[in-house]
Amino acid sequence: MSPHFCKVGKIKPNFNKLISLKEIEKRISNFVEDMTKVDFQDQKNGATI
Repeated sequence: MSPHFCKVGKIKPNFNKLISLKEIEKRISNFVEDMTKVDFQDQKNGATI
């Protein structure tokens, strides 16, 4: 097998794109908070659930 296309050990993670656990928790809480504000409607008769 030719090692020409082997990338094992050569790819390094992009640390600029990694986010902390606190940032993930903040994004999740913001999403949940936004979802509680959404007004869902029943598609059959347009009544608010």
